Amino acid sequence: MNVMTTDLLSEIDFINHGFFDSTGGESTGTYESLNVGIGRGDNDENVIKNRTRIAEYFGVAVENLIILNQKHSDIVHVIDAKNKEKYLFKTPGQALQNEGDAIITKEKGLLISVNTADCAPILLCDKTSKYIAAIHAGWRGSNGKIIENTIEKMKSLGCKDIVASIGPCLQRIHFEIQSDIDFQIDRKYVSYDEERTLFDMQLQVLEKLMRNGVKTVSKLNVDTYSNVNFFSRRRIGENTGVQFSGIIIKE
Repeated sequence: MNVMTTDLLSEIDFINHGFFDSTGGESTGTYESLNVGIGRGDNDENVIKNRTRIAEYFGVAVENLIILNQKHSDIVHVIDAKNKEKYLFKTPGQALQNEGDAIITKEKGLLISVNTADCAPILLCDKTSKYIAAIHAGWRGSNGKIIENTIEKMKSLGCKDIVASIGPCLQRIHFEIQSDIDFQIDRKYVSYDEERTLFDMQLQVLEKLMRNGVKTVSKLNVDTYSNVNFFSRRRIGENTGVQFSGIIIKE
């Protein structure tokens, strides 16, 4: 397995984190090979094996690896000691019950995460209150309220020293948009290259984080379209796998 980290999050001693690419798993075909997505057409047994490998990398059981059923929504889940049982990974069917696109927790040993295949994975940590969060932001999320809702909720929980890292995602040069979504996007992040209309999702995500009170943001300038070690819906098609990005508070 290939795992990327950022210096910004690596220097925080009570957490571990990682942005994984698509290699080192059990899945085959267009899902080759470290696909972590349930309900996307891959063999569930292979997906569970892939999730187990990642969980073991972080030193936890696979049931403690939590990924929501992502719907490009503005829904944020806060996981605590009272409700965490319903989020633990037990069966593929159970894993699809909790819909949303961001997770916040301060529970130790819970590997909260997002899966992406061109969308932007965002991992956050408040260094003082010791909350962590994971956000899934595609073009709908980036233009919607998932980032604002997550940070607002973190602040309501006492977070005042939030930092964030943006993982590999579709970069502007390959993020061509059509007229059906062009009008939905903030014009500040739209540019034109010959006959193409391009969207800079990564820049929008970065600026939204900072405008909403995140003190420091780092980003991995890795393009999921041109780098064949990453799943990319735009490059591979709809029947593709999704890669894993996660963060955990050490036991």
